[in-house]
Amino acid sequence: MIKYIPFLIFLSNLSFAQITLFENDFASPGDTVRMSLTDQTSVDYNATDTAFIWDFSSLTANSQFLREFTSIGFSPVQLTFGILAPQDYQASYFIPETNFPLDQLNGFLPVTLTDPRSYQKSMTDSITKVGFSVKVSDVDVAFPSDTIETKYKFPMTYQQVFTTKGYTFIDLSPAAELKVKQLRYVTSTVDGYGQLILPFGTFEVIRVKREINEIDSIYQSFFGEPSWFGAPPIQTIEYEWIGQNKKDVLLKIVVNNAQGTEQIQAIEYQDIYLGLEAGLIENDFQVSAFPNPTTDLIQVNSDVTINNVILLDAKGLTLEQQVSVDSKKFSLNLDAYSSGIYFLNIESASGSKTIRVTKN
Repeated sequence: MIKYIPFLIFLSNLSFAQITLFENDFASPGDTVRMSLTDQTSVDYNATDTAFIWDFSSLTANSQFLREFTSIGFSPVQLTFGILAPQDYQASYFIPETNFPLDQLNGFLPVTLTDPRSYQKSMTDSITKVGFSVKVSDVDVAFPSDTIETKYKFPMTYQQVFTTKGYTFIDLSPAAELKVKQLRYVTSTVDGYGQLILPFGTFEVIRVKREINEIDSIYQSFFGEPSWFGAPPIQTIEYEWIGQNKKDVLLKIVVNNAQGTEQIQAIEYQDIYLGLEAGLIENDFQVSAFPNPTTDLIQVNSDVTINNVILLDAKGLTLEQQVSVDSKKFSLNLDAYSSGIYFLNIESASGSKTIRVTKN
């Protein structure tokens, strides 16, 4: 991690002014965000401060997925979370729920659980988690939260602190004699701001530390006498780096706290298309750019016909777009742009690939 030394404090404050986040900086129904996943576990996630630089440029993706913020109008559980639901439960969208223990439950249940979804309500003062649904043997079943957990409060700025509680009762009867009482206590703190460097670009961000203490009670009748029992308490810390107009977290690191020892459970970050989405075929065409680094002109060569070329800056903003190239070669002049990192997105009938370009 890198911090500005004292004689650069004045300049750093000019470069890294505190940002404030509002509802419109986050996703709307229909938005999608491409996320990369990595299994690197040696990164420094604790360091934070004001006008800080978090350098995660060395992260390497193992896989990717698209997080889709699907409009509630497409939900199969309209009565629970749609426009006919009580106002507090009228969700704006739903997203896949990644914390539902499918593998553990499907290991002994007489039914199959699939497609867990989290339902969220976006408002001018907050984003709340109003419940979730899961398919029980291909039938969607909804579970509204008895106590609604607040995910974000607006305006969100440095040194904001708030606590919230979420309580959800999950009853799979009559499909299965399984009930779960999920209780979460959450403290969220905006504990830093500055600049985040990812493999795809550099962003002005604030850092949120979310401390979660979860206590679950489970009722089952599969082993011995039907009974309630308390599951071991779960302590989790989520670190999130969030920028303006980015729809979702730019970087999220989830850390488990087991008997006082912290261990990274998951790292996800926004990224460009790398052809790593599950279920998608890797693009098999070859493309190159030279000279790289360059001072002005760069030549792109491909073994298939190039359709479109998009030039993006380090923050992911489109600078130029050339359509209907219809050639295996393409030249681009970067003379008008300042020194730094750029990205060329090459689109063809075989898919798309992105090349990182450095201008000296």
